Amino acid sequence: MTTTWYPIVFPDRCDGCKGLEKPKCVEFCPHNVFALMESKVVVVNPQNCVEGCVACMLLCPRKAIEFPRHQGSRRGERSWSEGLRKAVCRKCGRVFWTNEDRDLCWNCGGSS
Repeated sequence: MTTTWYPIVFPDRCDGCKGLEKPKCVEFCPHNVFALMESKVVVVNPQNCVEGCVACMLLCPRKAIEFPRHQGSRRGERSWSEGLRKAVCRKCGRVFWTNEDRDLCWNCGGSS
């Protein structure tokens, strides 16, 4: 990784996805970047965040997650999050998120 990339959670906006069993970002992130503490989500492992990934920001219903260097994609460029979908790995059964046509998670299938 060439730059520091990690999410920022705004505690005044975060309600820990009240009413859900787990906050969406905690449930989504396979790299354990987030944890729930005192009904708020916090970044506990910023070094685990994948550079360029903004999926958690898009999933947050309260818009409480942002990235310091995130800007909209430039005209003509495809955003990493474009076409993001939830999938289930056919090998291990793990739920993962991808914008690619794949049926193996990152652990079982590596890069496509």
